[in-house]
Amino acid sequence: QWYQRRVLGVSKVYMELLGEYYHHRYGLDFRSARFPGIISATTPGGGTTDYAVQIFYDAIETGHHECFLSPDTRLPMMYISDCIESVIQMMECPQEDLSQRTYNISAFSFTPEEIVAEIQKHVPLEVSYKIDPMRQKIASTWPQVLEDTAARKDWKWDPKYSLEKMVPYMLQKVRDQLSKDLPPPKELF
Repeated sequence: QWYQRRVLGVSKVYMELLGEYYHHRYGLDFRSARFPGIISATTPGGGTTDYAVQIFYDAIETGHHECFLSPDTRLPMMYISDCIESVIQMMECPQEDLSQRTYNISAFSFTPEEIVAEIQKHVPLEVSYKIDPMRQKIASTWPQVLEDTAARKDWKWDPKYSLEKMVPYMLQKVRDQLSKDLPPPKELF
């Protein structure tokens, strides 16, 4: 499986299997979610899907984004509001309606090329591609679509945000984030 090739994936599968064991052995109401890349106005930290957040900052600040993935790399993504809502829905779902304990939860998939085109409908943006071999290799092992039929069936998961709906929200959230006049951090010592 794609998620078992890295330490994060191995540890997540271990946790999921341990939760399944405790559910079947002791009746623990264990529920777990597998998410795609989550998009929010939080400053990105350098992960493989973080280009999908950084591109909004670059669009607002400079009008240019240098993408580290190839233009046709399709990855599953989700807007943060849908992520939060999906967790609430999963946790509120009656146990008897759950057909499994670990759920894939997704919203949409896109390529760098597609998000660029969508952003360009709202603001000017130029993009160049400087492929990072390590992150491209990681992205190439991930599924292009995160199949979440069980979540849609068991607890009626239905994301509110598409790529088209998310882009104007993200542009505004990033503008808001950048316009905050935050004081410098206090010295700890």
